[in-house]
Amino acid sequence: MAYFPELVVRCRIAAARARLFLSSGEAAAMLEKRIDHSIRTVFPDISAAAAHDLYVRHWVSMRKFALIKQYLTSLQADELNAFLDRYVRVEGREHLDAVVESEAPVIFVTPHYGNFAAGCLKLIKEIGHRKTINAFYNPPLKSRTSQGFEELFHRLGYGYHALFNDDTAVLKALRVLKRGEALTMMPDVFDITGHVLYVPFFGRLIPAMAGTALFAIKGRANVIVGYNCPGAGLASTLKLGAPIHYERTGDVETDLPLLTAAIFSELERQIRAAPEHWMYLPKMGDLLADRLPVDATAHAEWMGKLDNATRQFASVLPEWPDIMDELKSIPLDVGDGAGHVASSKTRPHTQSQTGDGQDTPTARRPLVL
Repeated sequence: MAYFPELVVRCRIAAARARLFLSSGEAAAMLEKRIDHSIRTVFPDISAAAAHDLYVRHWVSMRKFALIKQYLTSLQADELNAFLDRYVRVEGREHLDAVVESEAPVIFVTPHYGNFAAGCLKLIKEIGHRKTINAFYNPPLKSRTSQGFEELFHRLGYGYHALFNDDTAVLKALRVLKRGEALTMMPDVFDITGHVLYVPFFGRLIPAMAGTALFAIKGRANVIVGYNCPGAGLASTLKLGAPIHYERTGDVETDLPLLTAAIFSELERQIRAAPEHWMYLPKMGDLLADRLPVDATAHAEWMGKLDNATRQFASVLPEWPDIMDELKSIPLDVGDGAGHVASSKTRPHTQSQTGDGQDTPTARRPLVL
């Protein structure tokens, strides 16, 4: 017989889905219009029908996440354990087993994707008795999205420690990696402070924080990207890939953008496969707006944007017109016939593994600021 509170959650999820389909109010239309901009920015060739369907799936996924998180906070340790055993399975078990058996530190990149609360709890349950999981994120007073997670992740009673992002967090994070523990975090692209990299993401160069890659390089830690992918009802799958592989050069300023780009390439692959489960899908339009394109075929667009900004730049940088003349004089080599910029040296590249174990090339070399 099904556990009665779980039936209640299932009914609330079904009711939310029905309410959306039956709603034709102005508020629903405004919400769809707001996310439509992001959907079309990410997927410019999407049809109107497919865009509407993606909006519906995203709304349902986010509502489902909120209801399940609320339910999980009501459970005690033994009930949480039972829920995780019943409803959250692991894909990539061999990578998780390798983490447990190794004394090396590991960084789990955990995007706000799907029911990531259940995924993080499953991670704690699976390895928390062997490796403490230290979550690196902004404190609840600074970020509303992190409210409630510290208490929830402590609910199992073992294997978890919060590292709030403050003046002491960097040293604390390096120490836990030195002890061979696990760290969970994600390179931020919205709350940008400190050292910024520009990496390819959906065909544009976006700013990204360098902290995750820096911790991995300085702490000699493996980096594994994980997603908790929703299934039917309350079920979900914690999908863990192989540790990200990239061509290490030994130079931090070179390796930082390479690893960060590899992380975002993996993230883009998952979002393209199932974008509805990414919490930040509605923000993608603003994130990508007016960002410089990656492809060399868009070189004219780059120069056009710079030309349009000449008057503004020249007011604070008198030598800007001379800089523009120098940029225009540089020949653009296209070396592979597919619109990719070819450099005078072999271009660094990175590789990650897909769920079926096949190596796939990741994004081209990023820029560093």
